[in-house]
Amino acid sequence: MTHDFERISAVTPLPGHLRGGVVAIGNFDGVHRGHLSVLERALAEAGRRGVPALVLTFEPHPRKVFRPDVPLFVLTPPPMKARLLARLGFAALVEQPFTRDFAALSAEAFVTDVLEIRLGVSHAVTGFDFHFGKDRQGGPAFLMAAGERHGFGVT
Repeated sequence: MTHDFERISAVTPLPGHLRGGVVAIGNFDGVHRGHLSVLERALAEAGRRGVPALVLTFEPHPRKVFRPDVPLFVLTPPPMKARLLARLGFAALVEQPFTRDFAALSAEAFVTDVLEIRLGVSHAVTGFDFHFGKDRQGGPAFLMAAGERHGFGVT
């Protein structure tokens, strides 16, 4: 059974057919060459595993929350980002509302609450400079170790 591309808020339960997927994580504020390498790796990994490919992004961009006084140029607004990701072959765009409360989550809580419980990921793909959790405490090395503990792979 095939499903159409879905744009989902991370605060709603993820549909069952999308659980266990490979997730590319990042702002993807512009779907450009740098981001394409992360996105293409996620698509390839999902294809190898025979599971859905998802993108987890943050709305609004975290910089708008932490530095609202500084104008932020977004290359690819969310509706266009969704269309581009659908065209690339992703099953869904999961938009995590980015608030000060969300930003206060520890890196471990992000892994447990968002990646493991909410999304049920089988594999995560990020860029080399991805940081997450309160005060950006989590990075790629943390995510790889957390993936081992929680039973999912990380690229």
